[in-house]
Amino acid sequence: MRKQLAITAALAAAFSLGACAGDSENGPAAGPVPTVQAGLESHSAGDGHDHGAQEHHGVPDVVWGPAAETAVKDTAGKVMGLFARPDVPAAAWFNDLAPYLAPDYAEDARYIDPARVPIREVTDGPAISREAGNPRTVTASFSTDAGRWQMLLHRSGQRQPWLVTAISPQDPAQATAP
Repeated sequence: MRKQLAITAALAAAFSLGACAGDSENGPAAGPVPTVQAGLESHSAGDGHDHGAQEHHGVPDVVWGPAAETAVKDTAGKVMGLFARPDVPAAAWFNDLAPYLAPDYAEDARYIDPARVPIREVTDGPAISREAGNPRTVTASFSTDAGRWQMLLHRSGQRQPWLVTAISPQDPAQATAP
C-alpha cells in the first residue's frame, strides 16, 4: 500500500511540475493534466481485505544481520572448497556444486572443466562485502594459491538459501589454467 501511495504521489508531483513548466512568455503550459492509474485496487481499513505489509508488491522483507552474515560466509566457504578441486572428475565436481548454484550459473558451470580451475588451496576468506541497503546480494572474496578470487551470492528472501551466481578471479590475468 505504501509503495502504491509513493508511486502515485511521485507521479502527481511530476505532472504538477510539468503543468507549471512552459514558455515563460505565455505562462504555464496549456492542456489537460493526464490522469494516472497505478493499476492496483484501492483498499482501506475495514473493507474486508487483509492489509499486511506484502499486500500489493509481494516482495518479502529481507534484512541483514548476524545470522545472514554467518549463513552467507558458511555457504561461500563451502562452495569455494568444492570449486577448488581440479582433481575431481567433472561429473562429481558439478554434482557437488549444483545445489549451491543459481539456475543460470549452474547452466554455465556445467561446462567448466575442473581440471582447468587453477585453485588448489583457499588460503583466506571469505571476506564479505555488500552494498548498503541491499541484504540480498553479497560478494565474497578469497585469497587462494592462484590469486584473489571472488564469488557473487544472492538470496531471494529472508529464509531462502544463498545461491552462487558467479565465481571468478578478481584479476583475470592472475588466474591462468595449469
